[in-house]
Amino acid sequence: MSTAPDSVKQKLLEILEKAIEQERLSQQRYALGASLATDPAVKEMFLRLVEDEMGHERTLRERQIALKEEERS
Repeated sequence: MSTAPDSVKQKLLEILEKAIEQERLSQQRYALGASLATDPAVKEMFLRLVEDEMGHERTLRERQIALKEEERS
């Protein structure tokens, strides 16, 4: 059974899609930083940031999938 009106769910899905795109852009930005860094500590920092952003993207995608499944119910 659905708890939020369709218009609210649609808006949430739009927000999640934009957030996922921002996470991807951050991953690309940090990966570029890692590729340019000559200091190993800075390179490692950027690589950790890429991993963090990947985790954020996974979390957002999971919520997006759950919301889409709710929408179909």
